[in-house]
Amino acid sequence: MNGAVLPRPLCLGSVRAILLLVLCASLSVGCAVREQREAGAWLDDREALFARHSSWSVSGRMALSDGNRGGSLAFDWRAEGDRHEVNLRTVAGGRQWRLSFGPDGAMLEGSGIERMWALDPDPLVEAAIGWPVPVREMAWWIRGLPPPHSQAVMAFASDGALARVESEPWIMVYQRFEQTQAALLPSRLQADSDNYRVRLVLRDWQLRASQTHPVSKSL
Repeated sequence: MNGAVLPRPLCLGSVRAILLLVLCASLSVGCAVREQREAGAWLDDREALFARHSSWSVSGRMALSDGNRGGSLAFDWRAEGDRHEVNLRTVAGGRQWRLSFGPDGAMLEGSGIERMWALDPDPLVEAAIGWPVPVREMAWWIRGLPPPHSQAVMAFASDGALARVESEPWIMVYQRFEQTQAALLPSRLQADSDNYRVRLVLRDWQLRASQTHPVSKSL
């Protein structure tokens, strides 16, 4: 092969550099690069967002663990102002429950139980599925907001976004945000209390414009 010029093999450093560029490009498509803000600046924007969109819904998976046992649930969460409806179902086994709650109390019905009422949704869910789940606080956490009227201790990421909420007895950590058509919204979070762990993966956020503006502080 006289006169043929063979390509020089790429050095390991060049290969790593190319792979890094490809990875960065793919991440820039699927994940948002958050604007650098001062600590807490995102909270005002997020409160204003959900004041404009008090009707919203999100779906996802919930993984539960106590250090020895584990389980998982799929859920669909819909809210109209301060009224919430959460449909829970086991990933295997076909059991399902419907939880409704608001400022005046909570109701749960579904597989293996009679219809139950309580002032707080958390004990109803625990009675049905056998695990403690901080449902009332999650109504705020999944929106990227701390629960109101609580003694929550908050920590913020380097870009000013909410990163961690300590609300006794739970510690909640945001693991990932994703850019939707409406806004930057949580997509993965984890809550721990002693040996109990609840991990959430959120998808299919839907926000609908509302006629009311104040964010309810009644939950």
